Amino acid sequence: MSTVESIAQLQQPLTEGGIRNVNFFNGRLLTGKDLSREQAARREADARLGLALGDGVAFGLDAARDPLHDRADAPVLRVKAGLAVNRAGQTLRLQNDASVALTRRFDAASSAACDCVFADCSPVAGGTYVAGAGVYLLTIAPARTNEGRAPTNGLDPTNVRCNTDATVDGVQFRLLAINPLRFADLDPASSRFRNRLAYRCFGIDAREAAVIDPWREDPPSYGLVDELREVGLGDCDVPLALVYWTAGGLQFVDTWAVRRRLLGPDALRDHAFVARARRLVEAEAMCAQFQQHLADLLAASTTPTLQSARTHFRHLPPFGLVPLQSGVVRGFADAAFFDGVPRRSKPESGQPTPFIDARELGAMREQALAFAPTDLDAGEFLWVHRPWQAQRALATGGAAQPLLAFASGLMPEFAIARFDMARYDYSNHAHDA
Repeated sequence: MSTVESIAQLQQPLTEGGIRNVNFFNGRLLTGKDLSREQAARREADARLGLALGDGVAFGLDAARDPLHDRADAPVLRVKAGLAVNRAGQTLRLQNDASVALTRRFDAASSAACDCVFADCSPVAGGTYVAGAGVYLLTIAPARTNEGRAPTNGLDPTNVRCNTDATVDGVQFRLLAINPLRFADLDPASSRFRNRLAYRCFGIDAREAAVIDPWREDPPSYGLVDELREVGLGDCDVPLALVYWTAGGLQFVDTWAVRRRLLGPDALRDHAFVARARRLVEAEAMCAQFQQHLADLLAASTTPTLQSARTHFRHLPPFGLVPLQSGVVRGFADAAFFDGVPRRSKPESGQPTPFIDARELGAMREQALAFAPTDLDAGEFLWVHRPWQAQRALATGGAAQPLLAFASGLMPEFAIARFDMARYDYSNHAHDA
């Protein structure tokens, strides 16, 4: 082919990769193959819409320990109904909540044949892990099965194999065991194990490398989930949760370490320093992961007021909320939780945490998402504020749980008094004696 012939002309139809729909007309002899081609064209069109929306979880599909069926030797998760889109553009719909047994093998002989087989996932050992420990990735993926028999005409009824009435596009859950050698530098016995594992999934190393050389092209893949795409995680899978399971049972189910909302194509993907779509989606996941982790810590701790962030977290998200102890309401303590973290105030020394208007929290969070997570080991500064509305409600005998709002120290100060917006008893200025 000559060079001139390979150049596309204006308004010239380019059919390579085009969707080929069957042309129906009166008098055409239709075959099963023609109708199958029409179904394939429809699926391709739907998949392209899915690719435009992006992959991830659209809604639902929250995974957690099943309180009714979970046992130490036979862990069971409860996954809520929802919808996801995989990297192939396929929509995955779980119509009803489902209990998923992680050690059960699907019995193909007792049901219609399909590819929905659960892996026999007994705990693994190796690396720095104690015997029987394992980290797993729970995913949802498409599955297809046959259903019913259709009446036929002109075929031998005693030797019909193709008269399936319908093929049902459903979903299956898959469990991918993660090689423990990927975490050779992490200690499962450490109180920071969950946090460091989550930020391995967020690709914290790639983020730090981007800061050193922000003009270089951002890598198309980074983080643990992208690494797993080379060793068993397919484009048809949508990650739902990171599961840490030992011989003593499920230790934690961390959804937001790997779960992401729909992430569409991004025209700003080239430069890492741009707060582009993937970084913003990951920042939202960091915030949600922290809140889930903190809630689990609060539920498991007998003395939450003694807990320190530095004990359980190497990295904090760009924004977070910390519930405080108040009467019979369980929570953390201001001074203890942020002990050793550089901040504007020092409650342990009599310097109260600055107030903030709770109506600013939404704007603070949105602005904070564009900033990097905070490395506590690096001694990085945090803004820590307390919404005055909850404090006033408690002071007047109302029911409320006080809380702290923290944000990246890289962002501007939000707790600034404004004319006709401040409250005398809840301001950040010294009062006259």
